[in-house]
Amino acid sequence: MLRTLTLFFFFVTSLTISPLLASDSGHKITVEIENFDQPEAYLAGYIGDTPYILDTVAVKNGTVVFSGDTLLDAGVYLIVLPPDNKFIQIFVDVKNQNFNLKANYAMLDKQAFTITGSPANKLFYEYVNFLSTKGPQARDLQEQIKATEAEGKPVDQLQDALQEVNNSVKTYQQQLVKNNPNSPVATWIKFGFETDIPEFMGNESEVQFQRYMFRKKHFFEHINFNDASLYRNPMLPKKVDYYLEQLTPATPDSIIVGVDYILNKVKPVEKTFRYYLSQLLNLYAEEAQTKIGMDAIYVHLVDNYYARGMAPWLEKEQLEKIMLESQRRRPTLIGRRAMNIEMRKEDGSKISLYDIESPYTVLYFWRYDCSHCKKSTPFVTEFYEKFKDKGVKVMGTCVKLKEKDIEECWKYVHEKEMDDWINVVDPGNLSKFTAKYDTRITPRIFILDKDKKILINRIGAEQLEEVMEQIIEEDSRKLKESLENK
Repeated sequence: MLRTLTLFFFFVTSLTISPLLASDSGHKITVEIENFDQPEAYLAGYIGDTPYILDTVAVKNGTVVFSGDTLLDAGVYLIVLPPDNKFIQIFVDVKNQNFNLKANYAMLDKQAFTITGSPANKLFYEYVNFLSTKGPQARDLQEQIKATEAEGKPVDQLQDALQEVNNSVKTYQQQLVKNNPNSPVATWIKFGFETDIPEFMGNESEVQFQRYMFRKKHFFEHINFNDASLYRNPMLPKKVDYYLEQLTPATPDSIIVGVDYILNKVKPVEKTFRYYLSQLLNLYAEEAQTKIGMDAIYVHLVDNYYARGMAPWLEKEQLEKIMLESQRRRPTLIGRRAMNIEMRKEDGSKISLYDIESPYTVLYFWRYDCSHCKKSTPFVTEFYEKFKDKGVKVMGTCVKLKEKDIEECWKYVHEKEMDDWINVVDPGNLSKFTAKYDTRITPRIFILDKDKKILINRIGAEQLEEVMEQIIEEDSRKLKESLENK
């Protein structure tokens, strides 16, 4: 296939998830391109859904040869032609890594390639040429249907004709896969297959739920996860993303189940497993910064995979950093009881978190010289005024560890009208609050229940009012149901 793309130049020294080439045989891909006058061309391969330049070769008399003493990973590759980065998509399987391709640069968009020595690529471009005839037919019929409907005329015959075109494509795909089950082209096509959903009984919501559950259960049914070419197949990341984002409820517990399901699926092929384990850890480390509760997924991945020796490709220092980050996040996971801290009030008296008796406690960690804190504090003071009569207390902690800075903490408290809060400091960090609540970045806000269980973590001050309303409303609903059931 011919397209134009943005490429990432890739260097072996930067690769931590997989070596580029493996095995003890060789590959040789010879490409002859008429009317191509550039001095070099590139071979690119996918890692996930991102193409990276793997080889740069000089063009001699219109011919470029990509070769090496080792086999390429099976999967999807691109022959990239500067200066516009147009590319020809090719498939590489475990065998047949010595083949020729001829093309005319002026006619690349016609997909008129001559391929010898590669049954997989011959098969693929036969399929592409078949689609090139059916696509225009389908588009023409769709336009006719739209125009005919606009005239208020029946479209049954046109719809039947469109269905016939669609069925011919489906039949062609099924036959190709049946006749070439081990081809990477078959793997590519099967990503578009989904199991037909049966008819279900029940009311509308029950039927929708059953259809959803059936689709989710059978979503990967046509994918062979023992296929090594999945590592370099850009279709799999899209499939995985859809499963986790569209078919999995957006709650940490549900996502954890989904993530384990995905990792168990890709586990048979080491490179594929390594890629997805790394990607998922990075994804949920990032999402934890903006989405409530996502740090639980990060901790789960570290505890159940990295801490159990399932990432042997990592250097010791890298693994230690990941483990340390997990340890920092673990104490403040939603659902855990917040760790107790004993702090000092302005009059010198001591108070601990567990001393506070209140249906809800908001922990607010701040610095007087923190620009984000200066923006957040007015939201917290306004929130407190609205919710103090609903059983909410705020424990505000100035995150300064030197005694000489404490006077500025109290000055800030009085200037910002925080006097009605429970304001505390802990110079010297005797309570170890910085580790218990990971105050490397401020402000940090937590909402606790009456038993000091963490209800919400990593929340923005501007979200406090809305989230607190939801918590109180949900608790009221549960209480009402409990009383009605007695």
